[in-house]
Amino acid sequence: MNRYRASLLQSTSFAFIFWGIVGTIGPLAASGSIIGNLNHTGKLIFLLIGPIVVPFGNLIMGFLSDRIGRRKVFIVTMFFYTIGIIIVSLSYSFIPLLIGLILAEFGVGGEEPSSLALVAEDLDMEKRPFWLTIITNMDNIGSALMAGLFFIVVNDLQDRVVLLVGSLLLVIFIFVLRRTIPESYMWLKDSGRNSESLKEREKIEIEKEGERIPKPGIASSFIFLGVLGVSQYLTFGLMAYVLAPIEFPNSYEDDLIIFVALLGSSVAGFLAAPLISRGRKSYTLYSFTLGTVTMLIIFLMVPYLSDMLIFLPLLFANMFMSEFAYASRSVLEPELYGTKHRSTLIGLTRLWPMIAYPIFTLYSSSLHLYDFLLLNVFLWAIGFFASVYWYLYGPETRNASIDYVVN
Repeated sequence: MNRYRASLLQSTSFAFIFWGIVGTIGPLAASGSIIGNLNHTGKLIFLLIGPIVVPFGNLIMGFLSDRIGRRKVFIVTMFFYTIGIIIVSLSYSFIPLLIGLILAEFGVGGEEPSSLALVAEDLDMEKRPFWLTIITNMDNIGSALMAGLFFIVVNDLQDRVVLLVGSLLLVIFIFVLRRTIPESYMWLKDSGRNSESLKEREKIEIEKEGERIPKPGIASSFIFLGVLGVSQYLTFGLMAYVLAPIEFPNSYEDDLIIFVALLGSSVAGFLAAPLISRGRKSYTLYSFTLGTVTMLIIFLMVPYLSDMLIFLPLLFANMFMSEFAYASRSVLEPELYGTKHRSTLIGLTRLWPMIAYPIFTLYSSSLHLYDFLLLNVFLWAIGFFASVYWYLYGPETRNASIDYVVN
C-alpha cells in the first residue's frame, strides 16, 4: 500500500475513532457520568443532541463535498470538532457542555459522507468493502474507549485530562496525515478535471476499478437504504444508549451497559469486514435476520433481564449483529449512488434514521421494558423485510465499479 492510500485510510480511521468518542459523550452525560444530577429532561436533551445536530453536519458538509471536493471539507469539520472537544473537556455545567457537544457533533457528522465517498472512490473494487467496514467500525472502538474510561473512573479530573489530551493528539495525527491524502479521482473526473484525475489515479495506484454496470436506481436505493438506516441506527441507539439511563437508573450499570454494547459492536466489525467482501445481498440478509432473532430472544427473556449476567451477554450478541448490519449500510451507501451526488445522497439517506431517532427516543423513554423491547423487535423486523426485498430484486455491487455508466 502506497503512502497516499495509507494516509487516507489512517486519517479516516482516526476521524471515526474521534467520532465515536464525541458520540458517546451525550449518552454518558445522560447517565450522570460527566456532570451528574440531571433531571429527566436533561437526560433526554443529551441523548438527543447528537441525532439532532449530526444530520445538519451530514447534509451541509455532504453537499459541500460534492461541490468543492472531499478534502476541502475536512478542514472545516476539523475546526468544529477540535473547538467542540476543548469546550466539552472544560465543562462542568449544562450549557457549556451542550455548546461543546453541538460544535463537536456537527464536525464529526460532517465528515461522515465525505469520508465514505472518498474511501469508496479511491480504493480498488476488491478492497473497498473491507476498508469501509474497518474504518466505520473505528467509531465503535472510539465509543468503547470513551465508555470504558468513564466506567473505570467516574467524575474525576483525570478523565477530563485524558479526554482532552487524547482527543487533541488524535486531531494532530489526523491533520498531519491529511496533508498527503489524495482527492477523489472519480470526483475530479466528474468535475471535468481529467488531467488532475489521471494524476490522482496514478498516485493511489488503482488496479481494479471493477465492472462497469448501469447506475442503480436512485429512488429504490434511497428508500431501501433509508429503511435499513432506520432499522439499524434506531435499534443500536435505543439498546446501547437509551435503555441504560431510562430502564437502569444506576449510573454504574448505565456505563457498564453502554460499554458492553459498544464492545460487542467493536469486535463484530473485524469479522464483518471479510464476510461482506463476498457479496452484499446475502450478507445484508443474514445480518438483519440474525439481528432480528437476537432481539426476539432478548424480548422473550424480559422476566430475567434484571440479572446482568443474563442481560449483558444477550446485549453483546445483539450489538454484535447490529455492527454486521451497520457494515452493510456503510458499504452499500457509497456503492449505490453515482459520483456527482454521492456525498449529498449519503447525507440525505442518513436523515432517515436521524429524524426518526429523536422521535423514537422521546416515545420509548416513557415505555416499560416489555414495550421498549417489543418496539426494537419491530424495528429490526422492518430491516429484515427490506433485506429480503433487496436480496430478491436489488443489484449486486460486489464486483461493480462505482464510477457508473449512466442509464
